Amino acid sequence: MSRVDFPPTPWWYVAALLVAGAFVGRLLGTRLATLGYRLDHETRPTPRTPGWAVAVLLALLWGLLAWRFGPSAEYALAPAYLGFATVAVALAWVDADVHRLPHGLTRPAYPMLIGQLALASLASGDWTAFRRALIAGAVLWAVYFVLALLAALLRSGFGLGDVTLAGLIGLATGYVSAWGPVIATYAAFLLSGVYGLGRIIARRGSRKDHIAFGPWMLVGALVALLAEVRLWP
Repeated sequence: MSRVDFPPTPWWYVAALLVAGAFVGRLLGTRLATLGYRLDHETRPTPRTPGWAVAVLLALLWGLLAWRFGPSAEYALAPAYLGFATVAVALAWVDADVHRLPHGLTRPAYPMLIGQLALASLASGDWTAFRRALIAGAVLWAVYFVLALLAALLRSGFGLGDVTLAGLIGLATGYVSAWGPVIATYAAFLLSGVYGLGRIIARRGSRKDHIAFGPWMLVGALVALLAEVRLWP
């Protein structure tokens, strides 16, 4: 199973995107803090996370992804993951708040991510990675769709928003490696399970609590994107 190799990244490039990520994150955090994404029936306490924390988080994510992907495909690959990270932060905030992954964010992200990955493959000539990303996106969407059907029978909180997000994660991680979607999925379930168990041990929740799964899916995707997958060539 193949993977994409990434050349060393200049420090100035990482520093520039750290600053740019902080600026974009500040704008995003200000917008999210208005809670304008809430529907009429979604009345919950205001999130404790301040808007400026989004700027810090997005700066760190942009810096990490700039370091990871850097000059790959003549710098054409990094924008795909910077855009994905920006959407991911917004989705994580909304899902943690109202337990919903709005299609107004996930669906437009599909053509954005596919188009940017196609441009990266055009620049590098590596169309194998692009085809792998499309296959991984479709497969992960299908896997999560089956899980959503089972969840509906069991009346759990797993929904179609998670299915739509899974396709995006499959695209993003599948471009890097055939093992990327697998790592992302295992990491999401493992980390969410540890978090839920921690809440029970700390007596801050119970097994019946509904935990937003979207943020853990996105953390799992980050783990997969940063991992060096060398299981075999």
